[in-house]
Amino acid sequence: MNAIALSNQNLPLVEYKGQRVVTFAMVDQAHQRPNGTASAAFRRHRDRFTKGKHYFELDAEQIRDELKVTGYVKRTQSDEKVTTDIKRRWIVSDLFPIKSSHGVVVTELGYLLLTKPFNDDLAWKVQEQLVEAYFRPNPHFSDIRPVLIPSLEELEAMPLSEAQNLLAAAEHKSKWRHGKHGSAEMTQRKRELKVIRPAIERITALVQLTIPELGAFK
Repeated sequence: MNAIALSNQNLPLVEYKGQRVVTFAMVDQAHQRPNGTASAAFRRHRDRFTKGKHYFELDAEQIRDELKVTGYVKRTQSDEKVTTDIKRRWIVSDLFPIKSSHGVVVTELGYLLLTKPFNDDLAWKVQEQLVEAYFRPNPHFSDIRPVLIPSLEELEAMPLSEAQNLLAAAEHKSKWRHGKHGSAEMTQRKRELKVIRPAIERITALVQLTIPELGAFK
């Protein structure tokens, strides 16, 4: 699956750190609202949203390097003439305001909070479609999507608390996506556990060797 079509709207598939997210522009497009409607609703109720749970705030480098976007083709140039850097700039200009130095992407929970005030018939229809077909694609009709798991070298190079959080999130996503016994998803789950479990053991050992008051033992 490279894109999703609903209510005569074609939306790209956008992922950040292995989970589906949407931009304010995508919400406006899906719900056929004027540009800026979703972002204005977010600003009005900002205190209701928790960073890292309901939304992520990305800088320009994170948008360019960490945001995965598929199925978003709005230009006519042939692929041979389009560099990766140009495609990245298109993504930013199409999904975020022009010349943005940062952007917000919204998780499933954040999307449901954001569209809570939308009570028209179209909103009810779109909410159901987005949750079922976009945020929670049926594994019987979509490709198996491997969970992104950082290497041990990458984990050891970051703060231990961040490494722990990333591994916990990866384990949760692996179980949620591929935890169906006897299926192809379960086979993928076993592959991921072979990477996740040793990484958890390694980071846990490093945490246990670190005492805030005394520093790290060598």
